[in-house]
Amino acid sequence: MRVRLALAAALVAAIAVAASATATQPTPQASYAGEFRPLTLSLADAAPDSLAPGSGPADRAFPRPPAVLRDPGVPDLPTLARRGQPAAPVGVVVKRTAPPRFAARTSHVLRGAASWYCNNDASRGPISSCHYAYPDTGAFNAYAAAGPKLRAALGDWRGRIVSVDGIRVKLVDWCQCYKGQSNEKLLDLYLDVYRVVGGSVTIRW
Repeated sequence: MRVRLALAAALVAAIAVAASATATQPTPQASYAGEFRPLTLSLADAAPDSLAPGSGPADRAFPRPPAVLRDPGVPDLPTLARRGQPAAPVGVVVKRTAPPRFAARTSHVLRGAASWYCNNDASRGPISSCHYAYPDTGAFNAYAAAGPKLRAALGDWRGRIVSVDGIRVKLVDWCQCYKGQSNEKLLDLYLDVYRVVGGSVTIRW
């Protein structure tokens, strides 16, 4: 037993001596006495440089100047020049004359003042909006908005057709028509009807 232990100790000592004899001594650290300069890398040019020919370590030692990103900060202003537009069709709209008047067979009568609205032709007078479902067209538009007195006299007034100085007029809208004032109106006529009957009317139904 003692002989085996002595042989094992001798073997370990021989291996240690052999390893120390073949070990390489470390190289002493080299020192750099030159000047340190900052290196600027351009992210925008990194991908093209890596693919360009001759982009080895020698080329990367002297990088190109970084690309400058220019952002004006404000969008371009539109020009004041007129844009080209297609020529608008030129034509003359001739409205149909007023329909023939008729005598209403009824004893219900209201007399009073009337006003007007609904005109899309500036040559006939001021522009005025119309009922959304009854625009100002090339036809004779016989419509009106009922005022307070006319609505009270008719009851179910919307859609009713009444005679205004002999012209059949459909009531499609309502108006305040200066209620309670000295200039209160019975109804607000479309301009087509108003140009025929004027501002003082007789309404029958």
